Amino acid sequence: MPVLKIGLVGLGRIGRNLFRILHGREDIDLAVVADPTPADQLEYLLRFDTLLGRFPDALSVKDGWIYAGGRRTRLIDAPNPPHAIDVKWGEHGVDVVIEAAHAPRGRVELEGYLAAGAKRVVLCTPPREAPDLTVVMGVNDRALEPRHRIVSNASCTAHAAALVLQLLDREFGVERALLTTVHAYTDEQRLADVPAEDLRRGRAAAENIIPQETRTAEVLDQLLPEIAGKVTAMSLNVPVANGSVVDLVSWHRQDVTVEAINEVVRTAAFGPLRRYLAFEDQPIVSSDVLRSPFSGTFDAQATMVVGKRVAKTLTWFDNGWAYALRAVELCERLAAFGDWKPGEAGR
Repeated sequence: MPVLKIGLVGLGRIGRNLFRILHGREDIDLAVVADPTPADQLEYLLRFDTLLGRFPDALSVKDGWIYAGGRRTRLIDAPNPPHAIDVKWGEHGVDVVIEAAHAPRGRVELEGYLAAGAKRVVLCTPPREAPDLTVVMGVNDRALEPRHRIVSNASCTAHAAALVLQLLDREFGVERALLTTVHAYTDEQRLADVPAEDLRRGRAAAENIIPQETRTAEVLDQLLPEIAGKVTAMSLNVPVANGSVVDLVSWHRQDVTVEAINEVVRTAAFGPLRRYLAFEDQPIVSSDVLRSPFSGTFDAQATMVVGKRVAKTLTWFDNGWAYALRAVELCERLAAFGDWKPGEAGR
């Protein structure tokens, strides 16, 4: 069976989730990691992780290689953006590069990955310029074609929100939606008050609820063009290390009830969306979705209806685990298209 070879740019929060997910996979080889962090620090952060726990196997980093459980991955010292990553991906046999660096890269830099031998690029960082396609599994993954070479994996919030919004729009019609991401803090926030260009982002994340802007509405416009322009979104970073929730208020063209909304989601979660969406009728909290393989966990007990046509729902998600799983699945889907070149037929 052919082995899919992946290159990874960035061993931050998402990168370390990806490293653990790919560890032990016989059908996928993490061939190359590019990261500017000193090797001894990378080894420590891979071995000991506050959210993921200790690495489950023997691990060491030396002489430009990461050794983990009898397998090795080439480690390349790469500069931080905006500098280009100069890796000969083709020489390492890499099929797909996952871009998970902290800062976004431009289209020219990403196309440089293709020129260096990679067949596709999957983005786990918001791009500075439009990709060929933005994809959420279970929502618009059927739109993938061989000609799509630079593909965004959207965001963890968009994965959770799009699944439910799609269902609500199909069944009841969505006229407007107000989305608030109640999000665990990440390495973008600070542990103490410090000067920052974004004054709120400079406040202590473990001590405050911090309002933030989010690109989620813009991403949802791309994923769900039938409701483009109808979603407004904001984010609240809260003092939780992991486990977040999409708080969605939606106005509908048809009458809705709590029972009808829950049944629509339940049917999809146990049917066509069973790989991506979980339905939970127990009183869960944020820690109950840690390391969940689902892009979103719909909280049936939290569903509310105001009047006849306004609904409020909660959908929980882990900050990185399911999102990283979806990135791997996206790599597999793209690799199945083979080595498509510009000018060739789409299908």
